[in-house]
Amino acid sequence: MTKSDFIKSVTELLKDNVKVLVLVRIPNSGNNRNYFFMENSNELERLINESNESDSITVFKEINELNTGLVTEDFIRIVTESQVENSFDPELLIVNNNYREYKKNGSSEWNTVENVNELKEVLTDTIDEKISIISEPDFCDEQNTFHLYVPNKYGISKPGATY
Repeated sequence: MTKSDFIKSVTELLKDNVKVLVLVRIPNSGNNRNYFFMENSNELERLINESNESDSITVFKEINELNTGLVTEDFIRIVTESQVENSFDPELLIVNNNYREYKKNGSSEWNTVENVNELKEVLTDTIDEKISIISEPDFCDEQNTFHLYVPNKYGISKPGATY
C-alpha cells in the first residue's frame, strides 16, 4: 500500500470510528511492538512523519473490544467474573495508551493474557488507569488491516538490507 493510499484509507476509517487500534513495529529494537489508540487524522500524519524509515504501521479496521474503562476493584471483579474460561483463544490484549501517551513516552504500555489469573494480575497492576481489553487481533490479516512500511525520503519502503 502506498503512503497516500494508506493515509486516505485510515482517514476514512477514522471518520467512521471514534478511535482505531494501531500497531507500530520498529525493526532492530528489543521492544519492537507498540499498541495504542489513534483518534484523528492529525495524529496519523504526525505518526508517519515522525517514524523512522521502514517502521511498520498497522491499523486495524475492526477490533473486538470486550471491556473498556477505569480499572477499579469493582472493574476487576466484574471483568474476571465474566471470563469463565480458563484460557483465552485468541489471547486478550490489554491496551493502556492513546497516541498522545505513546508520543510522550516514546513507547506504549500493553499486555497480553492467556487466562483469568493473568488477567487479574495485569488489571491489579493497572489500578486507576484507563484500559481497553480486546481479543488480540491478527496483524497479518490483510482483510482487517491497513499496513504501511514508512518510506524513505525517496518514497521507497524497506530499501536494500533494512533488517
